[in-house]
Amino acid sequence: MKKKSTLLKDALALFLITLISGLSLSYIYEVTKAPIEEQKLLKKQKANQAVFLEAETFEEDEELESLAANTDLTSLNAKYKGITIDEINKAYNSNGELLGYDITVSTTQGYKDVITIVIGYSLDGTIEGMQMLALNETAGLGMRASDPDFISQFTGKQVEQFERTKTGATAENQIDALSGATITTDAVVNAVNAGISFVKTYAELGGGQNE
Repeated sequence: MKKKSTLLKDALALFLITLISGLSLSYIYEVTKAPIEEQKLLKKQKANQAVFLEAETFEEDEELESLAANTDLTSLNAKYKGITIDEINKAYNSNGELLGYDITVSTTQGYKDVITIVIGYSLDGTIEGMQMLALNETAGLGMRASDPDFISQFTGKQVEQFERTKTGATAENQIDALSGATITTDAVVNAVNAGISFVKTYAELGGGQNE
């Protein structure tokens, strides 16, 4: 049997090891937190620019974001369950004129994980661009939602709502489903529809500025 003093020494040593490990992890977290946040911000900024090439500057629309946070999107359409509007930025040209909005939308309707999309949406209702911020679907299937061929089905179009089809798109608003990834396709279509529906409903489109 170990002596009492030996047990105390062992307990103290274990405590010190645990304490040092905890402090080390906390330090590492604090040191890496800022760079990680900076990378996330940079990724968002690049996405904002990529989906609205004509825009020079972007300004967060806190009023619309607050409204989005307090709006049940299923009140617009039952298909929007599990979808949230994460961020809305006004897009301005070099003269300070409002061109439209960059809308960041997340959905839990994906096959594997949350899908986050940035949509560039002009005042005349045209999808200026679209980019995936978060996509972790099945390789070779749902992951193809980030492919240019799929994204291009949305961009440059001015429609009320998009719809998925499995039989080949014959209308402007139809999106060809990704083969073997209908769930992912529906998730993306519903997320895009939710984003543009919200902005059309609550922002001033058609040339008016939301100030």
